[in-house]
Amino acid sequence: MLRRLSASLSRIIRKTRNMEEALDLSKHATREQGMEKRPLEKVEEDSPEEEPAQKKSKQEQVAPMQGRADRKRKVAMLLAYCGKGYYGIQRNRGFNTIEEELLTALLKNELIPQEHFDCPQKMSFQRAARTDKGVSAVGNVVSLKMLLNQDTLVDNINASLPPQIRVIAYRRATKAFNSKNQCGGRTYAYMTPTYAFAPLKKFITAEYRITDDIIKEVNRILTMYKGTHNFHNFTSGIKPNDPSAKRYIISFECGQPFVTEGIEFVILRVKGQSFMLHHIRKMIGLMIAIVKGYCGEEVMDKAWQPDKVDVPKAPGVGLMLEQLHYDGYNKRFGKDGMHEALDWSEYEEVLEKFKKEHILSHIVQSEKEESVMLKWLGTLHFHKFDIKDEEVPRWKMFKIYGDLKKETEGKNQDGNRDSSDSTDCTDSGTTEKKDDTVAAGDAEVITEDDSETIKSRGTKPDETVSEDKSETKPDVKPDSTEPMTDSALSELWRKGSHQF
Repeated sequence: MLRRLSASLSRIIRKTRNMEEALDLSKHATREQGMEKRPLEKVEEDSPEEEPAQKKSKQEQVAPMQGRADRKRKVAMLLAYCGKGYYGIQRNRGFNTIEEELLTALLKNELIPQEHFDCPQKMSFQRAARTDKGVSAVGNVVSLKMLLNQDTLVDNINASLPPQIRVIAYRRATKAFNSKNQCGGRTYAYMTPTYAFAPLKKFITAEYRITDDIIKEVNRILTMYKGTHNFHNFTSGIKPNDPSAKRYIISFECGQPFVTEGIEFVILRVKGQSFMLHHIRKMIGLMIAIVKGYCGEEVMDKAWQPDKVDVPKAPGVGLMLEQLHYDGYNKRFGKDGMHEALDWSEYEEVLEKFKKEHILSHIVQSEKEESVMLKWLGTLHFHKFDIKDEEVPRWKMFKIYGDLKKETEGKNQDGNRDSSDSTDCTDSGTTEKKDDTVAAGDAEVITEDDSETIKSRGTKPDETVSEDKSETKPDVKPDSTEPMTDSALSELWRKGSHQF
């Protein structure tokens, strides 16, 4: 037994020695092979076949935010413009707009192709804030893809723009940047003469000067707008239950007065996340009505409710977009070493100069020459500042009037009406009426030799219109010298005199 164990141990020892020797040989061979391969690797590095690949890799390693000049890049472009003579910023075929001027200048300088000019969506064109007719901007931003192959790009664009529109600067942005969706806040300013806040019994002249007490009252009322409210009464086309009607106002305040060309002005500044159509102008209009005494503060409480309230809208001449806030974008991408922060503070002097020369001067001249605010103040007494009556669509008013016409014509055929109001028909289908009026949709008036005749459109006098055509909107004319007004038709609608 012991002999067998000793024999097996000796075999194991021999095998272990053989394995150790084999390992030592493999290490030695590996060292020798490595020494032989080193000069070969050096030769391969210096071989001319690898030089183009190395040069190509070096060319691909470009500096951050730079690249080929013939490729379009996403940019954020800072604009300043005066809204005088323009129908807002948004492009609208057939109307003079800010975007139309900008896109035309970009196309003229070959920074965008014709295809992108015809369809701006193809270059991801987006405006940060949509200003209305006559509204100006000191710092609006648009995002788009364009070529950056010109050293004097900004100057070239401005040379193709009118003096009241200027491109201030641009910044390279991320591929997914959207100037509207990534804007965290907007600041607007409204410049108005101080006599807009004068009491009702006060005689207004250009020499009027506001008091500190009135400024405090203005700021107190403006503070009521702060926070989140349902602003459906401060815009148009939005229902009270629409989530988009709720907006958040961060701040709203009135600055100190200053005198320009003999008229005292103040500037109101409001900052919010976003604003709707006519939103700011209606907030200012209601505030002025409360300060002057046309209504009480309870009107503002009614305006937050679902009922439709009559809210006046201030003129758009004094409104301007001052600043856009991209705090979230700058925090995420502005310090990553690859992108630029959307900070335009270095252009404050340029923007302030443009504002004084083109925007503020336009507001002052409009008030001096046209008395824009003064004329608007003369219309405030027409407003009810209360819950509006039910609005009747105009086509339904026409339907009411058409039904009244049918009832009247039926009485004419029964002989219940004076013969002087009857209708005579000729064989040729021409209809003549002594009071020179026609039924809705039946005829048209043609003037010949200073006399009016009625030409039939093919409808026979005894034909009637079927009831299933209630959606038609005929162009009607009154059958008396005193036509029925919209208020009278609305009254009929509210009383339910006719079925639709």
